[in-house]
Amino acid sequence: MKPLLLLFLALLLKLPATGPPGVRVTFSPLTKATYLQAKKTCVSTKPEVTFPLKETHGRIVIPSSKGPKVFQDEGRDEDDPDQVRYQYLGYLGHFHCHLLKVSYYESVEYWLIDAAGHQLVLGGEPHFAPDMQHIAVAHMGIEYDDGQPNGIQLLELHNGTLRKCWSIEPKTWEPYRICWTSANTLLLSKTMWTGKNPGTAYTYAKLTIN
Repeated sequence: MKPLLLLFLALLLKLPATGPPGVRVTFSPLTKATYLQAKKTCVSTKPEVTFPLKETHGRIVIPSSKGPKVFQDEGRDEDDPDQVRYQYLGYLGHFHCHLLKVSYYESVEYWLIDAAGHQLVLGGEPHFAPDMQHIAVAHMGIEYDDGQPNGIQLLELHNGTLRKCWSIEPKTWEPYRICWTSANTLLLSKTMWTGKNPGTAYTYAKLTIN
């Protein structure tokens, strides 16, 4: 075997593990009638939340292993285009992180803050899977571009840590509504931006996590 190839293999074997691979999500189209029937089985799962912190004059301090994380409201009134408002939604014990709702002048984000102070930014409201192993986030971003990507994010709880494991940013449709029907199945209603009347037609699908 050539020396350069041997050197390459030696270096490759010393590379650190890159973590678990992402999941595979398949789309199955549904008729409107099938979607409406399946929608009756949607499950709204609420994680157990505690409130160990208090907001004081628009100020939230979250402790972390790397020092306190301070979040202070900005802007004097609701008409200030530079305003930022932080709302503490509690500590998610199952996911080992704090949840913040961050409101800007014309958009909203949700932030997850872990024990090390790392921020995981979600472009929309988190939807928790029935088995609490995944979080789905959908955000519409074609008609009103507020700086967030248009699409769906999927987070996975792996070894006690949340990580982004799948996402899609479509160019021809917006995720109008999503919901969980089981631990590995989501229903999706899409606003279509193709055809003669963009933004007024809807299609439907089932998303299966493999």
